Amino acid sequence: MKRRSFIKSSSFVSIPLMLNGLPLSGIGPQAPFETMDNNNDNILVLIQLNGGNDGLNTIIPLEHYDLLANVRSNIIIPENAIIPLDARHGLHPNLLGMKSLYDNAKMAIIKDVGYPNQNRSHFRSTDIWTSGSPSEENWTTGWLGRHLQNEAPEYPEGYPNDEVPDPFAISIGANVSETCQGTFANFSLALADPLSLGNLTTGSDETVPDTAYGRELQFIRTTIEQTNAYGSVVKEAAEKGANMSANYPNTNLGAQLKSIALLIS
Repeated sequence: MKRRSFIKSSSFVSIPLMLNGLPLSGIGPQAPFETMDNNNDNILVLIQLNGGNDGLNTIIPLEHYDLLANVRSNIIIPENAIIPLDARHGLHPNLLGMKSLYDNAKMAIIKDVGYPNQNRSHFRSTDIWTSGSPSEENWTTGWLGRHLQNEAPEYPEGYPNDEVPDPFAISIGANVSETCQGTFANFSLALADPLSLGNLTTGSDETVPDTAYGRELQFIRTTIEQTNAYGSVVKEAAEKGANMSANYPNTNLGAQLKSIALLIS
């Protein structure tokens, strides 16, 4: 497999994870595609944290510390333990590595992201997050899926092929990413371990009837064939890759980032 063609067609990797029993996966607005150059070796890796995150103890507003202390006395981070970012903001003391990224202009922070008239539902927030829809509308496609569908409007019919042999996107975990949902199919291939991929049984080759049942059966057969073909490409890339330049923590996130680095290499 050619590295550049793999990078060009596999422009997205997401990580559905688990944190205290809650599923995790990573998303952002469509702005990254406005400057995307398919002729470079950049890969977009998104980590999405589903569930509750205490944002006020992650990026701490130092200018309002006294007010926070009055209402969060039992959970607030001690002021002398906060990692300062600037005069107005600080980081949780466990995020020292992110401080280094921030200092080297490799991390940006976007505050106060939400939607009007929030109903405080995690489920609705996730729908908006993954679809990129206005808060008053319900969309069934993901913001990344719509982008990829513009690139491959006939997908999944005819894929993979000689020109595009690689998956468009990969989700590390058991589930595909909703951000990659197109009109007809999800553009993401879900896998847990790129080195332990086996072929799915394709079943009988008998002609399917021209009925609703037959069309559903053919869709399943096409999906299985596509999964097996993509799986072979991913496994070949993983077997050629190496993780020698970094130490990964013995955590679920560490293991999944290690798999991503293996595929990128």
